Amino acid sequence: MTALLGFLLSLCALLAQGSAGLPKNAGWVTDLAGMLPAERETALEARMESYRGGSSGAEIAVLTVESLNGEPIEEFARKTAREWGIGSKATSNGALLVVARAERSVRIEVGRGLEGEVPDAIASRIIREVIVPKFKSGDFAGGIEAGVVAVHKAIGGDYGGIGGRRPEAKQVASMLAPMLLAMVILAIAIASSRGRRGGPPGRSGSGGMPMWALMLGSLSAGGRSGGGGFSGGGGFSGFGGGGGFSGGGASGRW
Repeated sequence: MTALLGFLLSLCALLAQGSAGLPKNAGWVTDLAGMLPAERETALEARMESYRGGSSGAEIAVLTVESLNGEPIEEFARKTAREWGIGSKATSNGALLVVARAERSVRIEVGRGLEGEVPDAIASRIIREVIVPKFKSGDFAGGIEAGVVAVHKAIGGDYGGIGGRRPEAKQVASMLAPMLLAMVILAIAIASSRGRRGGPPGRSGSGGMPMWALMLGSLSAGGRSGGGGFSGGGGFSGFGGGGGFSGGGASGRW
């Protein structure tokens, strides 16, 4: 039983690795160490997607691992950030927050395009003054969230729309409009069919309803079908393919 458990753990570790033994990206947050509850990870990813969609266009990602297996966190973070392609190809405006549980180590790896906004000194202060105090109190989720927000503030810019389960007013209107249109068409069709009883063949569809009404009704119904739910807008849409990381950033421990 112990041997089987060890095999399964090894298999899970291999599946979580990308090329060159690096972790495979799972979104804005890749929480391999299980330091974030699912609902808080979802909310944080929505915020991170929103920030990339704001005026800065910067991409900030999070990675937690159980252990670095003897590798310096600086090298590990730099290779991972490059492999994932964080930031745009043109500017490399990305950063990666890495947390290693076993080593109690934190790293903010900064792409070349953000080294002016998040120099080493600022990255170090965010780790020492924002992330580490929460980690020491056992609030890992709070530390990661606060660290991401602090990096966002250092870069500047605003957030785009954050998607969620509740649709915005525009979304509701766009969904209700086709339904109202279908109801109006149906009412007109019924009134029209009553006055056309016994008309020439081929002018009506099923039940005496004019063919144009059926066609418009079908188009209206098609317009409101689209996957059966609201588009959240907070999901991961992929990194920009940058990866220009040359060692900028800072590291710390808790």
